[in-house]
Amino acid sequence: MEEKYSSNVLSGGKLGMVEVPDSRLTRYIVLLILSKVLKALGIFESYDILKVVHIVQFIFILKLGSAVILLVFQKPFSSGKGISKRQWIKLVKHAILSCVISLLGFFGLTLCGPLRTLLLFEHSDMVVLALLAVLFTNSGGGPSKTRGAAFFIIAVICLLLFDNDHLMAKMGDHHPEGHHDSALTHFLYTTISLLGVADHKGGVVLLVVSLCLKVGFHTASRKLSVEIGGAKRLYALDNLVSAVVLLPWVVVLSATTE
Repeated sequence: MEEKYSSNVLSGGKLGMVEVPDSRLTRYIVLLILSKVLKALGIFESYDILKVVHIVQFIFILKLGSAVILLVFQKPFSSGKGISKRQWIKLVKHAILSCVISLLGFFGLTLCGPLRTLLLFEHSDMVVLALLAVLFTNSGGGPSKTRGAAFFIIAVICLLLFDNDHLMAKMGDHHPEGHHDSALTHFLYTTISLLGVADHKGGVVLLVVSLCLKVGFHTASRKLSVEIGGAKRLYALDNLVSAVVLLPWVVVLSATTE
């Protein structure tokens, strides 16, 4: 016992990298690749579905389906401490911001397509935080992060120049607002047109803004997850509250659109 808690533990080399069995590590790598492939397929399928389904209705179905599954497996109401009224208010605000970010992300998907959405919107929080640290702080983190930030900016510029604007203009004079036109899509298209850029370029800018908002949202959610009782419980309740928040909007859309 004395040797376990003595000051010679660090010098004795008993702390360091944890070794993981090769079979277990291989299983995790396979699961990671499989999950990424399924997510990519889901984004491609979502792009096709959003051509005939309104974005708000699609997000509602996505949130509601996730909430049902998570309520069964996570059991957020029966596990952990009770949630106070103040925490429920924070959950509602959290859910509204989550819906806004999802709305902007999926609208960017309809403008840019699934490939550019994967290349822009699926970066991890660490990548974006490192990029912001290089751009807006003096301690960027060394030449490696600086090169990474430069390549990221160059990649965004390349995506902005991906299409021929003259060719895109000849394909149609109206906005491809999908089967269900609405005040929401009209407002978003009008906002992008005010920037003086093509739809796909506005979508790239929208995805970059959504990515930054998502990273800031995840960072701010850590404190709430500690109050609620963990990230898993917060995610389960967030999907449920988001579905409840979107329900009146979906009812109105179902009654006013074909």
